[in-house]
Amino acid sequence: MNALGQAIKYVARIGADYVAFENLYEVKRKRFTENPTANRRFAKKQLLLHGILRSLRKGLHVVLVDPRGTISSKKHGEIMKKYGLDKRMASTYLVALRALSKVDINVHKPI
Repeated sequence: MNALGQAIKYVARIGADYVAFENLYEVKRKRFTENPTANRRFAKKQLLLHGILRSLRKGLHVVLVDPRGTISSKKHGEIMKKYGLDKRMASTYLVALRALSKVDINVHKPI
């Protein structure tokens, strides 16, 4: 949690207005599977909640993005080849692109 807190402090210090997180509350619900170990995301969800609260305290706008389909899309492979990224970084890049598409940048222009 210290690393997350430091990352959020850095984001606030450099002047960013938004922070994007994967919406883990919508991923792997029990209704889709009977496997009891498939839903072991409690620690990640707790970390997500901590990140959201920390971001709001720093005055950042939080954007939750659905991560489904980031690894299995055609864009994922193209981004890996184009920028030389591994699969996790390419997935993160796609989440950031989705977050940018949700944000209206003209709303929060500095005066």
